[in-house]
Amino acid sequence: MSESLRGTGARSATGLGASLALASLLILPAVEPPRPGPPQPSDPTAEDDDHESQAERLRWLEELHRSAPGVDWRAIEEQNREAERLRRNALATGMLTPPPTGWTWEEVGSRNQAGHTRCAAYGPERPGGRRLYVGSANGGLWEANLDGGGWTPLSDELFGGVDEVVALAPQNLADPDILLMLQGSNLRRSDDGGLTWTQPSGSNMTTARALAVLPGPTPTVLLFGRSGSNTVLRASTDLGQTFQTRATWPTVWLGDLWVPQVGPNAGQDVFAYQDGVLHTSHDGGFTWSAGTSPATGSEGHLTGSEAGGGTVLYPVTRVGNSWVLHRSDDQGASYSGPRSLPEYWGSQHSLCAFSSDPDRLVTGGVNGFRSADGGQSWTQINSWGEYYSSPATKLHADLRGIDVHPHPSGPAFGDIVYFNTDGGTYRSTDYGATVQNLCLVGLGVGQFYSTRTDATDANRIHGGTQDQGYQTGNKVPSSGPGPSTSFVQIISGDYGHLTTHASGSLNRVYAPYPGFTLVISGGQSQTQQASFPPGSSHLWLPPVVADQQAYGSFFFCGRYLWRQSSPNWMASQHSTTDFGAGAGSYLSALAFSPVDPNLAWAANDAGRLWRSQDAGVTWTESPQGIPGSHYFYGNCLAPHPTDPLKVVASGSGYSTAGVRLSTDGGVTWAPLASGLPATLVYDVEWSIDQPDDLFAATEAGAYHFDAATQTWSNAMGSAAPATTYWSVERVPQGNLMRFGTYGRGIWDLVLGGDPDEVTRYCSPNMQNSTGLPGRLDLTGTVDASSVDLTLTASQLPPGQFGMFLCSRTPASIPFPGGAFGVLCLGSPIGRFQSSIQNSGPAGVMTHTVNLGAMPMQPMVAVQPGDTWCFQAWYREVLPIQGSNFTDALSVQFP
Repeated sequence: MSESLRGTGARSATGLGASLALASLLILPAVEPPRPGPPQPSDPTAEDDDHESQAERLRWLEELHRSAPGVDWRAIEEQNREAERLRRNALATGMLTPPPTGWTWEEVGSRNQAGHTRCAAYGPERPGGRRLYVGSANGGLWEANLDGGGWTPLSDELFGGVDEVVALAPQNLADPDILLMLQGSNLRRSDDGGLTWTQPSGSNMTTARALAVLPGPTPTVLLFGRSGSNTVLRASTDLGQTFQTRATWPTVWLGDLWVPQVGPNAGQDVFAYQDGVLHTSHDGGFTWSAGTSPATGSEGHLTGSEAGGGTVLYPVTRVGNSWVLHRSDDQGASYSGPRSLPEYWGSQHSLCAFSSDPDRLVTGGVNGFRSADGGQSWTQINSWGEYYSSPATKLHADLRGIDVHPHPSGPAFGDIVYFNTDGGTYRSTDYGATVQNLCLVGLGVGQFYSTRTDATDANRIHGGTQDQGYQTGNKVPSSGPGPSTSFVQIISGDYGHLTTHASGSLNRVYAPYPGFTLVISGGQSQTQQASFPPGSSHLWLPPVVADQQAYGSFFFCGRYLWRQSSPNWMASQHSTTDFGAGAGSYLSALAFSPVDPNLAWAANDAGRLWRSQDAGVTWTESPQGIPGSHYFYGNCLAPHPTDPLKVVASGSGYSTAGVRLSTDGGVTWAPLASGLPATLVYDVEWSIDQPDDLFAATEAGAYHFDAATQTWSNAMGSAAPATTYWSVERVPQGNLMRFGTYGRGIWDLVLGGDPDEVTRYCSPNMQNSTGLPGRLDLTGTVDASSVDLTLTASQLPPGQFGMFLCSRTPASIPFPGGAFGVLCLGSPIGRFQSSIQNSGPAGVMTHTVNLGAMPMQPMVAVQPGDTWCFQAWYREVLPIQGSNFTDALSVQFP
């Protein structure tokens, strides 16, 4: 549920009956019988060891961000991110108040399928214990205890991933740890637990390569990298608030920095691998001596060991397209090697040594490896496929960063190594011989390309992710902060563009993978792989669209439009139109009208748009007349749910409008980008509560288009994370817009209106001591067989008891039994006895209704065609002790 529900929970209500003056009106049934839980999906059934080419995926991402020559889309997005950082800081400090919307953000998950993490470090010793900090790819910085319990996001106010993190002790241990994290070339600092983030003075870098700390009573933070045409070392002695330059090399080379953390020279020695040469400083980086070069190359990484009384250094050098490892036992005067590195990807921190043993090394690429002889031989930790049967003790594929830290309990305990993978962070205390997954619960950093929700059940969700496979889950109410819902990964890999038949049933879903289209049947009980059409030219992750008129067919978007049908999924060319002729290479988006499936629209990767009136057999190109349209990568087409003449297209908006609208069936198009930042609009969808409003999922966040003002505005407020929003889905049955983010999992935006089957009355009721009237909301599926219908009472006085009531008839009874407010239910009235609970600090109560056991006398089940009314009662203490009511909802069950 939403963040406003945190801290609620059922408690006994001693003495409640004495204050409930209307008890005589209520039927007091036996304790409500437990609801049966939803069936659990099956375990993973398949694995795919065909990892995509990194180069192909990078080319695809570059294509998505199409822009005019000379336009730097990365620089534009950096400006967007900085603007959002400043907006979030203003919200956090009270300098800015977000406009009221009536919307509520809810974090869904995945709760148990962690995504891509990059770095890990623990904080200083403090009375409550040290904290573990983990940086993710695009989900920011998180903290937990050292065993991985209680994951909490710390930088939802800040875009981007975290490449390195250090935590410093504040001057007063009652204050939060001081956090410094490296995001690409930007260094960010927070001293208030992540509430606000600033850029330290003097920390600007063209390219940042390393962040390190010289230990000591007053630690020195070191920042190493490129500044203009030089390589520089900058240092901070005021806990990261300001930085000054300590050393400059007049060449630009992609080097690295390493400093010892323990031993007699810790706090003074600094080692830099720069321009192919090892450099040594014994005074904290002020003066340097140059050693010799282990190899001539274009890039270098460096790690070392403090063991044995001296310093053993391990430089890694990129020579051509290969990486070679050397060892130096005399601080760069001489070397042994070269030695091989299995699967080395070339990420910084892909190789680490240990302070407790100079011969121990760990490295990684697709899999993790360990060495006990300085890299002369290697042992694989486990095969990546073993993860799926033993996720708690086997490394996930793709190791993005490895961090080794001296054990916080002291030298006798050796070191801790953290493996950061595409499936979360692992810990090992035996040099990688065994590993423990620290992210089995609560680390919400999933990278979702797409979601699909069942048309009859807003809680039944399928999702396609990057490196966390195809996932299925059943949304559950939140029991506290963080993601609420666990998902099952039924097959590994990368999946997007989830699509279903017009019925919206998840009993047949199509989802492309780089190499085939996955066909999910029977909910998830059956999977098939449909080969791409032979010889087709297409994107790395090509769009597919379910045939809205034939349950067993889907369309494949390449240079031509193909149709594939069950049972063998053989491809036939559906249209002779060559979408790659002239400008562009292949189709990038396709959509059919939900009003008339013969109406279709298509877009390609070079901004061209087409329309069809015969279900996609023949096509007519539409002149756009919008400046810069050939720089528009058409990523999404969204037909209006009720008006066959309205359709929206979205895509790259760096050199042209990122959203455009047609009101004549695609004959002509007009820009629709007022208020929208220059960004890539991955997805766009029509709103539920306002039929001509829109929501967009963009590189710069989530945005809302108000049709009344014809303007876009930021939809994230302060509750939703600042990250990349890749997909948005309208879910009418839940009265919500469901977003898939690339780094923070699935988030629901619950809109303020009520479902069509629900009528709000007695609204507003009498104000309570908060100055607001109590409010009742309903989420879930409005159906007599529903198992997820949930009532939420909000805007209540904090810390007060209350309960939920029901009746077959409405009423209006002011001040019943001396209570404040109006009782809106007619007699007889049922009381959900198991719903008695405390409103908690947030002033919220929630209860999932068992429609098969309504608390009347005798107990009855809701039947199709029934109308039931609901209201919540709660205690009130100011200005005098008493009780009050929320408004009420009348629900017609179809």
